[in-house]
Amino acid sequence: MPKTKRIQILSETEKNDLYCIPLYNPHERNEYFELSKPEQAYLNKYNTARTRIYFILQLGYFKAKQQFFNFDFHDVKHDVKHLKKTMFQNTKLKFDKGISRKIRSKQIEDILKLTGYTNWSTEYSKQIINQISKLIRYHPQSHSALRQLFSYLENKQIVIPSYRSLQDMFSSAYAQENKRLDGLMNSVPRKIQVKLASLLVKSDGITPFNQIRGDQKDFKYKAVRLEVNKAGDLHELYTFSKEFIPRLELSKNAIRYYSEIASTYAAYRVKRLNKTQQWLHLICFISFRYQQILDNLIVSFNYHTKSLMDGSKLHIQMAMLEHSSKAAANIPQLAKFLKWFPSREKGLNHKQLNEIAYNILPAEQFPVLAEFLKGNKFDKKTSKWEYFSSTSRIQSLYLRPILMAVPFVHYKEDSVIVEYINVLKNHYSKSKSPSKLIIPEHVIEKIPSSVKGFLKRNKTDKNIDPYLFEVYVYQKMYHEIDRGRLCCNESISYCDIEFDLVDDSKVDQIETICEELGFPRIPVYCDKRLDDVLSELDNAWQRTTTNIENNLNTGFMVKQTEDGVSVWNLLYDSTEKLDVSFFSDLPKVEIADVIMYVGNLINMWEGFSHIKPRYIKRQKPLTVAINACLLSEAFGFGVTKMSEMSDLKLHILRTTREDFVRIDTLTTVNDLISNHIESLSIFKNWNLLDDRLLADADGQKHSTTDSTIQSRYSRKYLGKGKGISIYTLIANFVAVNAKNIGLNEYEGHSLYDMIYGNKTDVYIDVVTGDNHSLNKLNFVALDSIGVDYVPSIKNVKEAANELFSMDSIENYKGILKPKRIIDVDLIKHQKRGILRILLSLVLQENTQSIIIRKLNSHARYSRLRAALYEYNNIFKTIHILNLIDDIQLRKAIRTARNRTEAYHQLQNQIRNIFKGIFKGRRIVDNRISAHASRLIANSIIAYNSIVLNNIYENMIAEGVSQEELDKFARISPIAWAHILFTGKYKFKNKKGQIDVSKLIMILQSAMKESFFTK
Repeated sequence: MPKTKRIQILSETEKNDLYCIPLYNPHERNEYFELSKPEQAYLNKYNTARTRIYFILQLGYFKAKQQFFNFDFHDVKHDVKHLKKTMFQNTKLKFDKGISRKIRSKQIEDILKLTGYTNWSTEYSKQIINQISKLIRYHPQSHSALRQLFSYLENKQIVIPSYRSLQDMFSSAYAQENKRLDGLMNSVPRKIQVKLASLLVKSDGITPFNQIRGDQKDFKYKAVRLEVNKAGDLHELYTFSKEFIPRLELSKNAIRYYSEIASTYAAYRVKRLNKTQQWLHLICFISFRYQQILDNLIVSFNYHTKSLMDGSKLHIQMAMLEHSSKAAANIPQLAKFLKWFPSREKGLNHKQLNEIAYNILPAEQFPVLAEFLKGNKFDKKTSKWEYFSSTSRIQSLYLRPILMAVPFVHYKEDSVIVEYINVLKNHYSKSKSPSKLIIPEHVIEKIPSSVKGFLKRNKTDKNIDPYLFEVYVYQKMYHEIDRGRLCCNESISYCDIEFDLVDDSKVDQIETICEELGFPRIPVYCDKRLDDVLSELDNAWQRTTTNIENNLNTGFMVKQTEDGVSVWNLLYDSTEKLDVSFFSDLPKVEIADVIMYVGNLINMWEGFSHIKPRYIKRQKPLTVAINACLLSEAFGFGVTKMSEMSDLKLHILRTTREDFVRIDTLTTVNDLISNHIESLSIFKNWNLLDDRLLADADGQKHSTTDSTIQSRYSRKYLGKGKGISIYTLIANFVAVNAKNIGLNEYEGHSLYDMIYGNKTDVYIDVVTGDNHSLNKLNFVALDSIGVDYVPSIKNVKEAANELFSMDSIENYKGILKPKRIIDVDLIKHQKRGILRILLSLVLQENTQSIIIRKLNSHARYSRLRAALYEYNNIFKTIHILNLIDDIQLRKAIRTARNRTEAYHQLQNQIRNIFKGIFKGRRIVDNRISAHASRLIANSIIAYNSIVLNNIYENMIAEGVSQEELDKFARISPIAWAHILFTGKYKFKNKKGQIDVSKLIMILQSAMKESFFTK
């Protein structure tokens, strides 16, 4: 293997966690040291108690970490004590001697045979380097690639190599990848190189690069026009990148990663990169940014077209009111005319007759009253098109520039809407005025006859009015975009769904791909998995109905109405609350000290890597500056304000913020904190479903000041202001993942993203959410990756009207009846399509929220969507039956939801330090601020969890009963009464030294009578 500089792929904390002997709590010792019959047979091969105990220990540790450890008995004395107590009570044991190398090697050989694993050997190095080289093209960050590598090793049943071996292999793989990319980048034409360099040259005090990466602020003319201009400026470079990027053989995920680095860096810092790296990041940035700009333009197009249509509805309402009021107002005049006409003066000539009649009732009111008396309805369509005829300015300012800038395509090649669009584009591309537009006869013939009449200003006109034709086209485009038929394949969110899915040929390789990724359910999803789920459905029906009939379901109440009809409702078990005032008794501690304490304890500072760690001399961040930057971002007042409120200089904070505080470092450090909390003994005692971890996902609305296109109005939550929603995944009190979404986006479309994007050690078995988390695909999507979805359904009784079964409806005589039988054939007939969807989700061809949104809302793939909905109905029925049958499940879901609510209160407390408003001028700035808030919240939860865990372990040592331990475990670590958030921040000379043992003594003394047994 060539010698290369080793890169750091794990922090010291992560490295220790991976390669140190696992520390088990009592429950885990029972689980990992319990022997199966084959394991017992291998154990019997050893004669002495010492060798037997060593074998059990080594096997137990291997089950947890798929590694072998070299240890002495005194290194693991607690585990030895457990084995002596449970398996070797009557045996006299001496541990003055260790285990010989020969015996240890024999035991390793036996364990490998038992488990089917192969020990690590340098012979695998080349194979693993090749695998890493593939992985980093999908996951360019070493941490993410390492996780995928561990899944690969687990599937191949290869023991994890040493950290140094991993470093060597990753370093070699990255060196190969860098060499490959540099060679490709050097082939970029000179003309393109010059254009890329010009993006970083200042003009009028600002670089084109900074202008391009600015987000669209709103939907006003200036913002839309600026976005159109950006699209025009980038078009040539994008066209090149579109042809060039496939040669790089990078995934969309990797393109986004390189793009985000360029987006995060200031222009002058991008210039400091070597030329090939500079070009790589800029080309990826342009490719991704151009697609984002087109996304923004299509969103703007939809926004203004919908506003146009909403305006027409309002105009119709006002015109109807005016029409009705005029007709009603002239009824008395009509009555006067009718009285006058029979008794009119004889001998009046025609002129005199008209003069008197029209003085009583004006001539223009005669047809209005005639139609009114005939009972004819107000002509809404005519009124609508009258309104559209007055909107030419809106078309020219907002819609026409977008039409010209966005390359729309239809999934059908012969679509008439494309002809309409081409007529407009061909005309306006020649800078001609709208009045000069001539619509070809063959195009006019394709306009429905029911519409043609309205596209003329006057009924007598021979030609169609160009302005009305244009607005007709815009309406058609809006509806076709909404249905997923009109697309822009150069955008991210509005491309044809075919671009979001993997190539159909990959379905033939699904077993190999899913084996490498670790998703065994997907290849058999319409075969064995479907059979298992149908069997589970039958069992759920039988169990639930039997328990109701035999009065075994204590939470299901049936009553008879006066009419003799049976009605039912569910009872909910209440959660007992502790009366102990817990954290409020603690001495107050400053938030900066809490962050420093947690940071030092888990060495989270290593997670803040430099933005370009592989291409510059590695730098370590100044911990006090990181601390200050985190608080300034979390509170929302920025580094300038923090420099005024603290003892740190502005230039230190600014450079630290630019180099180290970004989305990927914040998520990495949040993962480190989550992993530490997960490693605490008390963590598993917080589980709500026995040994299965139940998580909850929910959004919280926050106001914004400097608007971005993601900020939207929500009268219900924010009154007249704009805002965003922070969608957070909470698992046992810990915020393991979060993302910012617009208030116009549906939370349920992002749930899969949240679970799949969870990179912590907190493995989620089950997830819940409110009604906003529901959609017709989430049960299937989550089940395919091994996660059970158990949403909190607001009205279970109403949901029970939508149950499905495998048996005929007539077979169900109880109070619960299915709506119809599941169409299994429909699911099986769409097997290939279903597998393609699930494979696309796990391969991240596009974000899962976009794929799921399109499948849920678009009319395309109707049969495939119907099959997925049918599959989803199976899971939803099972879940509803389980909710009805299991009061403990309902209680667990409600408790998980309450934990999320508590977290939201803590997050509000953090944000409200500075008015609770997100001030980011770009979407990425608000994302960074949100992740910083999550980090502060997680640090507080970690600090509280550490205190609780120490008391918990002391309680175990003192022999406290399990009932009292469970009672203690209900204390929430989400508390902040003892935290000081405001004041003059002093970071220098602070080492985060908090006397936790003193705090524990205070709490332990206060709670002795409540929890401890004598």
